[in-house]
Amino acid sequence: MPISRRTMLTGLAAAGTFAATAPAGPASASAASASPASASPASVGTASVGTAPAGAASAGGRRRAAHVVLVDWDGFDPGYLGRVPTPNLDRLAARGVLTVADATYHTVSNPCRASMSTGAYPEVHGNVAYVFDAVSGRAQGQSRFLAAETIAESLAAEGRTVASVQWYMVQDHGVRYGDPEHLYVQPGGGFGQRVDVAIEILNLRPVDSGGQPVTVPRIPDLLAVYSSDLDGLGHQEGPGSSGIGPLLAEHDRQLGRLIQATQDVGIFQDTAFLLTSDHGMTAWNRTLLPQVVEAVQALGHSVEIVPSGSAPAAGTEVVIVPNAVRLGDITLRGTAAGPAARRRIKAALRGLPEISRVLDEPALRALHAGDKLGDLVAEARPPYGFALDPPDGQWRGAHGSLAEAGVPLLLSGAGIRPGLRPRGAGLIDVAPTIAALLGTRPPAHAQGRDLTARP
Repeated sequence: MPISRRTMLTGLAAAGTFAATAPAGPASASAASASPASASPASVGTASVGTAPAGAASAGGRRRAAHVVLVDWDGFDPGYLGRVPTPNLDRLAARGVLTVADATYHTVSNPCRASMSTGAYPEVHGNVAYVFDAVSGRAQGQSRFLAAETIAESLAAEGRTVASVQWYMVQDHGVRYGDPEHLYVQPGGGFGQRVDVAIEILNLRPVDSGGQPVTVPRIPDLLAVYSSDLDGLGHQEGPGSSGIGPLLAEHDRQLGRLIQATQDVGIFQDTAFLLTSDHGMTAWNRTLLPQVVEAVQALGHSVEIVPSGSAPAAGTEVVIVPNAVRLGDITLRGTAAGPAARRRIKAALRGLPEISRVLDEPALRALHAGDKLGDLVAEARPPYGFALDPPDGQWRGAHGSLAEAGVPLLLSGAGIRPGLRPRGAGLIDVAPTIAALLGTRPPAHAQGRDLTARP
């Protein structure tokens, strides 16, 4: 069962892991109070999403979905909701729920998307990023390593069909180039271009899959569509960018096109829609690395900042890998690895005003983090970041810490009760919920739950 970010923070504080007050979680963005009957149909460019049908595939008297459309907007911070009108998102929410769910730790794209696709925490699926790998002796960046079954693999094992439009974590983990029933395509471009391809798939028209035209034999049971646009703009200009609102409005327009396509091919009433993200975004504009290095050196230890792909000097005792700017992943070696030295280093880092909290091994276990994270993980206090190249005072956006652990989560359509209020929802619940909606088993290693089940 997922542990909410607030619960995790409260538990860690009670254990004395960090002294800082837990940040308030983002306010719920639920629009589910509107009844389906009150949702007015849209006109041109905005899909009409009327009331849910009375009948669809069912099991044990429970209504199921014949199809699931999963939309994943990378870097979709809950704070973006409400900046501009999003009529398509709102109308879907009126038929289900739009809430805020918990990501997994650390809040970096591939580890979080691994949790989304497997239903497991990083402690199980093993995907980590921006850590020091003791085996290779180098810092590693993001990878697509998975030690857990994905929703695409579990559906394929049940004879179901899947199509992924650049939802990349399942590539070669249940979908692949050139496989009509388990199709992976990577069109690139913006979200609109990816929706174009998704619409072609829904209409059973050929799409480019790794350089060859492929036509799916029938509308996929699961269609996943991924966008990186919000993440890219958030990193470049920060979450306060004036461009976020217009870009979100465009994403909503493209979502309307996707919904309309399901109506055009006759599956809308039997389709469940899920929309979520991997992490939020925090603004930063300066580096804290000089302060961190000075604090560690003052204790008599050698320290080195090691970017992905690089190796520290053999005698370096404190290895810091900048982790998506918001974190410093810290590995202790030599004399720095002893219990007393570890306590002194942790205390020195916690004493820096530029650092919000320092997580040690027990704290990371409590967060179900991957075991390849360092001995300590330090989180920057905004507007600081663990950055080798400071942005010269320009605002940027970053993630990786607990502050970015809230993500929007929409559930709507077939198999979803309007007004549903899932408690403690998390990214680990996405894959089990998809499986339940389609009436199949969840991925084998899933730790999450079906959010549509009655409590």
